[in-house]
Amino acid sequence: MSAITVTQAGTWAIAALATGGVIMRPWRLPEALWAVLGAFGLVALSLLPWREAVRAVGSGTDVYLFLIGMMLLAELARQHGVFDWLAAGAVRLARGSANRLFALVFGIGTLVTSVAVE
Repeated sequence: MSAITVTQAGTWAIAALATGGVIMRPWRLPEALWAVLGAFGLVALSLLPWREAVRAVGSGTDVYLFLIGMMLLAELARQHGVFDWLAAGAVRLARGSANRLFALVFGIGTLVTSVAVE
């Protein structure tokens, strides 16, 4: 087994810090900020060549458009009360059972995600 290089260790450390920032949101800063700071950190420390970083950003257009579309659909559904309606239905069908409510919420989340992606 080979030893971890300084470059690999630095890359893993920045990835861990950025992921931790996204998950824990210290100082209530937006998740995207932590991801961007991690990317800039990789480039600033020459762990990722800037040309490769620019190329990666440019090649993600389809992903960005997909995510924007999903966020717009989710916001429209929220504004029109779709999630509130689904939550109320799940509570009614659970009939006081926490396990049944969990299963219903999980199932509804899966269904909403698969329908929205299709």
